[in-house]
Amino acid sequence: MGNRFIYVIETASESKELLVREHEVIENADGEMDCPLDIILRRYNMTWEDLFQMQVKTVSFIQHGSDKRKVIHSISFEHLFYFQKNKESETRASK
Repeated sequence: MGNRFIYVIETASESKELLVREHEVIENADGEMDCPLDIILRRYNMTWEDLFQMQVKTVSFIQHGSDKRKVIHSISFEHLFYFQKNKESETRASK
């Protein structure tokens, strides 16, 4: 098996792997392999809000070879907050 890329979503109680398709992987300006998380979340019918509701601890972009895994980058959700405008706050702001 050759190299493949996955996103690993980790919560306190479980870990979930989201497969990244070959055509979704790009080489960024630093010469590193990358894939926009939004694209993968959308394909799995997920949003950033879902990640916060799941109380995700980390999301890692991983290169998975035949005998080892290499973390390309990881996002810690420890100090991230999700702000979603609700209709009530929009109504107050427009008055």
